[in-house]
Amino acid sequence: MEGYDIYRKAMTGDQWQGWWVNWPLSNRVRLGHVYDRKSDGIRRAGDLAARGITFKREHGSPGGTFTYDSNQSVDVRFKASGSAPGALSALTQADAGASVTFQKARTAFVVFREISHSGISDVRSLSHALVAAWWNKEWDDSLLAVTSVVSAVGGTVLTAAQGGAVAELRLSAAAGAGGAFSLADAALGASVVRRSALGTEWTGTDVTPFYQVIRLRQNWLGKVVTEYGPRPPGRGAHPAALPPLLSEEIGDDPEAALEPGDQAEQLPFLDPKDD
Repeated sequence: MEGYDIYRKAMTGDQWQGWWVNWPLSNRVRLGHVYDRKSDGIRRAGDLAARGITFKREHGSPGGTFTYDSNQSVDVRFKASGSAPGALSALTQADAGASVTFQKARTAFVVFREISHSGISDVRSLSHALVAAWWNKEWDDSLLAVTSVVSAVGGTVLTAAQGGAVAELRLSAAAGAGGAFSLADAALGASVVRRSALGTEWTGTDVTPFYQVIRLRQNWLGKVVTEYGPRPPGRGAHPAALPPLLSEEIGDDPEAALEPGDQAEQLPFLDPKDD
């Protein structure tokens, strides 16, 4: 997973600090998904709706295109449909394409096209619902809930295993519309048709590159047990109400019960698949 580690380090060292970096990008991460963190990775554990937990969704404004070039060490050159391909090219004259050349090892080139953001807006209700589920032993300490998601219409991720690495992309015929190319075109129907010394390559559509998760704060749960006593016995059909003072405490400071998933603790998916 060295190529993924290069990509993840590049993203979390740039503007996506505090976010988890989805991999593989074909894994569908959606708002309200629940994951169970194990010692060797994370598994899907249903979603909030299936657990009877509702939430309000907020949509951020679309963010256009996200591009990343490690230290400006990547050279991207486009080829228009109808122009002759260069020597050693895997493209045909009819193809629109791009060549991506890395000057340095362990660097990344990333483009996400038409990105958008969605998130859970009502933190107070979510916090109360998760604590109530935990109080009734229907939510475990190891569970994570997805509270923010960045989606993209298309994406291209390339990393270099060594300096001089090259990738040649075939692009959608719509790339370079009007005779002008932009880096966003590198994520328009892209596929890698030739490569040399790449570390990681991924191209595709309908992706979720970044997401954020929360969990119940461990030291806060310990304080709850100390102050309010053990949780009710059993689990299931007859949930017990939270102690009134505890419910009031969550209402006053809902974020006290929650903490974000630590980037350093992110592990790969054990069952990457569309859900």
